[in-house]
Amino acid sequence: MTVAERQSGYALMEVLIATVIAAAVVGASMAGFAGAVRAVQRADERQEAMIEARNILARLEAGIPASVIAPDYPDWRIEIRPHDRPVDPRTGAVVTRVRVVHRVFEQLEYQQIYVEPGPLPASDGAP
Repeated sequence: MTVAERQSGYALMEVLIATVIAAAVVGASMAGFAGAVRAVQRADERQEAMIEARNILARLEAGIPASVIAPDYPDWRIEIRPHDRPVDPRTGAVVTRVRVVHRVFEQLEYQQIYVEPGPLPASDGAP
């Protein structure tokens, strides 16, 4: 047997090393893929939370009381405070600051300032 005939096939050690390298590459790729999937899921959760916050703020601005809204959004804390409280003497309107904070993603915090209409003054019978 010549030297060329003896080197024509792969040795068992070469095959094992190639298999180990391939397994390491596949394992690292799968770990990266799993991390990317988790990141996408987290981004989806944050996007959903952002939409919920906008819904809460829109409902408050529409005049729905926070006590009615809060049970529909248990993951959120709603804080309503006066904002300088200038009252329009003609309409009784006030400026209100609302802050909504997500209970899981605490860094998700939204603030909005809006005008709440006050009760219309009683008519004194004048036209």
